[in-house]
Amino acid sequence: MLKYFILNIVLSLAIVFLVYSGFEGYKAGNMLVTGLSIAFLVVLIYLRVVLSKRVRALIQEKESGKKQQPTVKQKRK
Repeated sequence: MLKYFILNIVLSLAIVFLVYSGFEGYKAGNMLVTGLSIAFLVVLIYLRVVLSKRVRALIQEKESGKKQQPTVKQKRK
């Protein structure tokens, strides 16, 4: 889970940087920088959504595993 947490932080910082660079590129009149920023921003937002779904699935998997463990009975010899 630590790697997902770190990846989330890196994605958040990259998204903030791209929003800022897109805004500054627009202010400077450089449409190439603005367009590239928007394109990469879309990709990073998609990756963040995929990461959120993956973490949600892992959490549900762990919770369902914890709920099933006490109900499992061991056979006695």
